[in-house]
Amino acid sequence: MLRMNNLSKVYRTHMIETHALRGFDIHVREGEFVAVTGPSGSGKTTFLNIAGLLEDFSGGEFSLDGENVKGLSDDARSKLRNQKIGFIF
Repeated sequence: MLRMNNLSKVYRTHMIETHALRGFDIHVREGEFVAVTGPSGSGKTTFLNIAGLLEDFSGGEFSLDGENVKGLSDDARSKLRNQKIGFIF
């Protein structure tokens, strides 16, 4: 259902690059529940934002229910998020 391969996210300013995710892999199958844990600064929020189609990733591959999400329009991302994603806080 959710598959990320070699995913990376780099935040850039004019003076610094921050690698929030580097070489990240995950495969969540239909019906599985996942808990995201880790220390501060480990990339949890970045992962959730990308998985929730709220922000783009810098490199790698991300497919949601078999659909590659790279390059989707905002409307397409919103529709896919509405149909396929759920978070419990």
